[in-house]
Amino acid sequence: MRLLLLIILLVPHTILFAATSEQIDLENWQYRWGDSPFLDGKPIWTMPDQENHDDWQSIPNPLYPPDRQDRENIWYRTTLPDIKLVDPVVFISSIDLIAEVYLDQQLIYRFGEFDAEGKGDYAGWPWHIIGLPDDFAGRTLYFRVYSDYTDIGLWGEKKLLERSAALLNILNNSHSDLVISAFFFFIALIAFAFSAMRGDNREFIYLGLFSLASAGNLLGESQALQLLIYAPLAKTYVAAISYFSIPIFIALILNYWLDVQSGKLMLRIAQMHMLYVLLCLVLTLFSAWHLAYFYPVFDMLFVITLVVMLWFCIRHFTVMNTEQRLVMGAFGLYAIFFLIDMIIAHGLVPWVNFPLAFGGLIFALILVVVSLRHYRQIQQSLKELNVLLEKRVSERTATLQNYVLLEQQRANQLALINDFSLRLETLISRLQTTQSLQQAGKMICQDLHSVFAPKQLHVEIINDLADLSPNGVLNNKYHIEIDDLQRGKQTFVTFELLDLSTEISETRDVIEQFIFRAIDRLSVTLSGIKLREDLHIMSFEDALTGLKNRRYFDDALQRELQLAERYHQPISLLICDIDHFKQFNDRFGHEAGDLALSIVASLMLEHFRETDIPCRYGGEEFVILMPAAHTQDALDRANTLLEKNCCENDCLPGNGIRQFDYLGWD
Repeated sequence: MRLLLLIILLVPHTILFAATSEQIDLENWQYRWGDSPFLDGKPIWTMPDQENHDDWQSIPNPLYPPDRQDRENIWYRTTLPDIKLVDPVVFISSIDLIAEVYLDQQLIYRFGEFDAEGKGDYAGWPWHIIGLPDDFAGRTLYFRVYSDYTDIGLWGEKKLLERSAALLNILNNSHSDLVISAFFFFIALIAFAFSAMRGDNREFIYLGLFSLASAGNLLGESQALQLLIYAPLAKTYVAAISYFSIPIFIALILNYWLDVQSGKLMLRIAQMHMLYVLLCLVLTLFSAWHLAYFYPVFDMLFVITLVVMLWFCIRHFTVMNTEQRLVMGAFGLYAIFFLIDMIIAHGLVPWVNFPLAFGGLIFALILVVVSLRHYRQIQQSLKELNVLLEKRVSERTATLQNYVLLEQQRANQLALINDFSLRLETLISRLQTTQSLQQAGKMICQDLHSVFAPKQLHVEIINDLADLSPNGVLNNKYHIEIDDLQRGKQTFVTFELLDLSTEISETRDVIEQFIFRAIDRLSVTLSGIKLREDLHIMSFEDALTGLKNRRYFDDALQRELQLAERYHQPISLLICDIDHFKQFNDRFGHEAGDLALSIVASLMLEHFRETDIPCRYGGEEFVILMPAAHTQDALDRANTLLEKNCCENDCLPGNGIRQFDYLGWD
């Protein structure tokens, strides 16, 4: 604020003084590639015997020396004119990148730090006021410059003048930028205030961000800011990041105004420049690349995106409305300002102090006018919509009242169904803990009525699992079926809600829908129990003979041996097979062989005790585990079975079983 006030007070005097004080542009420059060796701390190239050295070449402007060939060190020199000044200084707008200034052999100014190899780090782009002694006239001024940037030398103004005139020139050159940047901050404040008052606030947010970026760029490049704070590198970072961010917000603004026409083109341009800014920050913070390198790359990228955006705007200009055309016209003007500024910055035309800020100001002002006009139209439309909404609300109030009773009924129905569902889930959880289908059926008969309480329920279980679904006659309305591996779907449970007819039709329909869902859930649960039970049986039982299989025998043998040892009881084991079974099977076929195995198994089941465990050991081999049986008892039963087999089964191969092997433990 103090700086702005000082500028306002001094601007008239500045203009007058700048017009009357003597300011001389330095001319007759010479350059010499390389870096001078030093003798006793003084550069040899500044000594009198080097004054007429052949390597010194004339150059009109000490910025773009010819035949650079990737060289990074150069010396410039000029002879100071013979004029009388009270406080003489040399003013340089900017140096690419660091420099030392010598008056003859005396070091009088340094910007940046040179190492032993004559190199140094980037330190920003400030202006430079180089103080001179009173006897400067006719003496040679040398500039030792290092730059690994695209440019190498002195950029902008190079003047000999009074110190006060230099400071006043700085204020004179900066007052417009500072006023415009303050106006940009004001626009950003207004834009953010409007964005807070709107639902869809992208328009004003983008405008506010664009204004902040433009203000940051102006402040970062303002010469007057250096009078308050000398932080050239930080100042350059502010200017660079703001400058690199401007196309992001331009693309977002165009994307907002041309959403239908542009699709995702403008959004992709904004995302590309966002990525560039992030890449710039990361690489510079980790010292992988210094900031100056990013300017030429950005300018090339920005020119391409400006051309693309201009081409798009021109192509769709005829189908745009008035507001869109105003925005596109303002953008086109701003783009022209940008292109001219880039041409000057890269030395394609002689240097002038081009007012890029005015292009941004015109663009921002047009956006403000268009946005406010658009905002007023939206507010008017909202007012009309509010009137229409109030009318429709009053019309629909009566209709909504009619829905209250229906919604209350629906809420009661949902509460009832919710209670039914919780109880059903509890029942299903308990069913899943049962070990057999019959146990599950008993649980359903006992607890299904609690699911539908307080409704009365009649439940009946079909114990024989007969297939009643196609032709069977059942008294109850609802059937719970299970999937049987052998017989398919079987009706297992039937039930009926006795007082369902007393409910209103809507409630009855809701309850019936729940009943069908409950039937599906219970059917799936019971089918799972049935399948688990069948799989358990199949895992220990031979499907052909009905005897226990070898897996069951292995488990039972270990268990019975341990029991016999623990309780000191006898145990016997009989082993037998069917004689000539393979020849019989090959001659009469597998069906006859299977029949023979089934007959032998039936004889074993009939003949041995209930505590005995006849098993099919494999193929035509059988074993009988006889707990609590002495060896003689086992032999007697084996002989009896052999006699019975010989008498009744002449059809078996080899007359069936001829011999038993036995093991016993008394």
